[in-house]
Formats: sequence, C-alpha cells, structure tokens
Amino acid sequence: MINVNLLPKNLRRVREPGYWRLLAIVFPLLVLGIAFVFQMFAYQTEQNLRTEKQARSDQLALLQPYLREQQSLLQRQRELNQLISVEKAVHQNRILWTGEIAGLLETLPPRGTGAQPNIDFKSLTMSALNPPQSNPDKYEGKSVIAEMNVSGDVAGPDVLAQFIRALENSKSYGVSFHNAARQNESDLYTYTLTVGALAGSQP
Repeated sequence: MINVNLLPKNLRRVREPGYWRLLAIVFPLLVLGIAFVFQMFAYQTEQNLRTEKQARSDQLALLQPYLREQQSLLQRQRELNQLISVEKAVHQNRILWTGEIAGLLETLPPRGTGAQPNIDFKSLTMSALNPPQSNPDKYEGKSVIAEMNVSGDVAGPDVLAQFIRALENSKSYGVSFHNAARQNESDLYTYTLTVGALAGSQP
C-alpha cells in the first residue's frame, strides 16, 4: 500500500536525524562538566594556597623566639661596637697628663737662690681636644690635642719671658699669653697663659 502525503511542503512533518537529539542532550552536559572541573580546580587551588599560608604562619610563629633573640644579639653587637670605637678613640687620642705636666715643668726657668721660686703654678686646669684642633691665631696655627690653663706668680717679667720662649721653642708645646700684672707693694707678678700640647708630640 502506497501512502501519498498530499499536504503542502510547509505543513509536512519533517523527520530529523536522531544524532541531533543526542547532541542537544550531550552538549549542555559537557558544558556543565567542564564548568564543574574548572570550579573544582579553582577551589583546590584556593585550598592549597590557604594551607600553604597557614603552614608559613605556623613556621613564622615557631621562629619568632629565635628572631627576637637574633635582634637582641644584633643590638648588643651594635652597642659593643660603639664601646669598642670609644675605647679605640680614647687609646688613639689619649692624653698622658703625667707626661704632659712633667714636660711642662722641664720648660720652667732655673730655680733662683732664694726661698721663693722664680715661677709657680697656683692654678692648673687641663682639657683634652678630640679631635685635635688648630687655630691660626694660636700656637702658630699648629694642631693641639690638649690645653692647660696656667696661672701663678713669677719673680719678674724677664723670668716670665724666659718661660714663654722655652714653650715657643719646644717641639711639644705651644703657648698663648693672656696677661701679667704686678702685685701691690711686691716684686712678684701674677700671670695667666694657656699651654697647648701639640699633636704628634705624644710617644
């Protein structure tokens, strides 16, 4: 028996191939599967990062006591280095006051025949200069490492001039004269001067 479809073409039922139905089902499932895989990968990556961060935080917490101890040791080392620097500076620029005073006494004029010395020190103050200093108006511009302010009595201007010349001719000292004045009703004079210990004169 032969069936003839007399309906117009636009009203006729068209049979589509079966693989289109299968593709319409499989494609959305495939897209959902891929999206799920990417989601799982992102979630796993996030979990791994969180785990790594927590592990680093735990490791840092364990190292904190050692880090604090290291900081303390570094601070102590800095303090010790400062003390060592000060100690070196003291030794390199030390003033041997005993030697300075002894050298200063050697420049004094000879003692007179009377009971009263030709010159004496009633006041002697000392100060170290670190770093050494130089002044074109003092000690002929030479660098000095210490100064001694001296005052006292002297038998006369000639004795004082002899003392000052001895200091000026010394390789170890320079001198800066301040003043001299005769005492009332006496042959003695009072004087004041500053003696500088020259740099490089120390042993």
